[in-house]
Amino acid sequence: MKSKLRDKFVSEKLKMYSMKQSKELTIGLAFSLLRTSMEILGPIVIGFVLNKFIATNNIIGNFANIFKYLALYLLIYVGCGIFSNLSMVYFELAANKITYHVQNDIYKHINNLPIEYFDNLAAGSIVSRITNDTMRLKVMFQLILSDIVTAVIMIVSIYVMMVVTNIKVSALLLILFPLVFIIFYDYRFKSAKHNKNIRKSVSNINANINENINNMEIIRALNVEKTIKEKFDIINKDIFSNSLSLTKLRSYGGYRAIDIIGLLSTVIILFYFGYGQITQKYPVTVGGLYIIIDYTSKIFSNVSVVVTRFGDMEQAYASASHIFDILKLNKIEKASGIIDDIEGNIEFKNVYFAYDKNDVLKNVSFKIPKSTSAAFVGTTGSGKSTILNLILKFYDVRSGEILIDGHNINDLNEDILREDFAVVLQDPFLFETTLKENITLDKDYTDEQVIQALEELGCYTLLKRGLNEQIKEKGSNLSQGERQLISFARAYIRNPKILILDEATSNIDTETEQIIQQPLEKLKYSRTTLIVAHRLSTIRNADNIFVLSNGVIKESGTHDELIAENGFYKRMYDEQTVN
Repeated sequence: MKSKLRDKFVSEKLKMYSMKQSKELTIGLAFSLLRTSMEILGPIVIGFVLNKFIATNNIIGNFANIFKYLALYLLIYVGCGIFSNLSMVYFELAANKITYHVQNDIYKHINNLPIEYFDNLAAGSIVSRITNDTMRLKVMFQLILSDIVTAVIMIVSIYVMMVVTNIKVSALLLILFPLVFIIFYDYRFKSAKHNKNIRKSVSNINANINENINNMEIIRALNVEKTIKEKFDIINKDIFSNSLSLTKLRSYGGYRAIDIIGLLSTVIILFYFGYGQITQKYPVTVGGLYIIIDYTSKIFSNVSVVVTRFGDMEQAYASASHIFDILKLNKIEKASGIIDDIEGNIEFKNVYFAYDKNDVLKNVSFKIPKSTSAAFVGTTGSGKSTILNLILKFYDVRSGEILIDGHNINDLNEDILREDFAVVLQDPFLFETTLKENITLDKDYTDEQVIQALEELGCYTLLKRGLNEQIKEKGSNLSQGERQLISFARAYIRNPKILILDEATSNIDTETEQIIQQPLEKLKYSRTTLIVAHRLSTIRNADNIFVLSNGVIKESGTHDELIAENGFYKRMYDEQTVN
């Protein structure tokens, strides 16, 4: 039942996208029909010449007439070529537009999926769906669909002409069609299996490559290149094996088998005309023989196209299913509530949250007044970064409430809400573009505003580079401190009401931390600031420190108050101080 529903869903989506380009597809179909009419007329002209001039030995004195008919034949096939080309152009135009709309819709849908979707699927697999699978979908409309439609039109139209021309031969040839059906069914079933395996393996190899490239330093540092290569080879060999099997299937199950049936049809035609000529039981002509053989050749040539293209259709359909599986995933339902002027008061009320089954946060409650700083510390996995993710509405709580200025966060539109947020992460992500665009992120900030932000943060090393400095991949042409300063500048220029610092200084040395301490204090000034830090020396001045352990707040207070309590925080601080 599930498979049928999935097939119905995919078919409806394909139909929907096709209808959007119905104009181009209709024009392409019309040109295919014109091409078919030319294909039908061509043999009739030659058959007429054979019967009127060649068979009757009436060539002498009729060269001019023969030349006219041959010129007409040439003109017909020139027209055939033109209509074939125009048909292909319009089908390809439709295919490109359909692919464009599919990729846009998929990318837009992915941008509105919950974060947990990305936690469970490798980035390479997502990329494979947007690129490789949509390209196969394009082929469905660009070549496969156009070829199948054109071939079916040719088969039906030419067979009708064969019936008109010679109904007895047409009836005799029907005995071969059960064989064609058997070959078609067998080929389609086997090709579907191989195409499904190939699609799955291609998705896996993309995910594998993406993961390996992103972690190349670790792979080389741990000297596991050989192990990684062996895993890659297993997937690659699987693709090779299925592709080879599919190639053999196309060769022997498609083209060769249909060719043999085509030869059998020629034997039947020759037997019919030979028997008629010898026995004189029914009239036969050279022109009639030529027309029937030409038509039969065209029919089985197009049958071969249909059989083999349907195998490719299975591959494209599998890719379409893979693509549209994303569209079946539930998008984030964005609330409509907004806060006209966020002050920055934050409150957690009895919040429980779990990524999977086990709760990461358990009955967490606290208040952070506006324009104050709050730090979250604790052991790894205690729930520090999870609190920040919940405030950013990356995940929904299992139970409890999160309030901003007294408004439940579930009632607020996340896009508008995040306009008043700024985040500085442990690992600043930099784009391969200019320094200015890495700071503005395509927002409408002027050069003067960017320069002012850098000056106020004391980012003079970045100013010396110039706003048009081209940043390389991962910011490899910048120091770690400069990369983090860009993150600070990104946050500062937004003038956020709520600032989130998630391990913002953990990846830099003490000397660099001293350099950026002033910009950091400038960034935190007069706004609600949430800080996650392992290095406790960086949060001594926080207005409130929440100490977490196993998803529970064990202690809270200022640095001095927590030291005086001589509890969990004191032990953590003493361990870092001794070290």
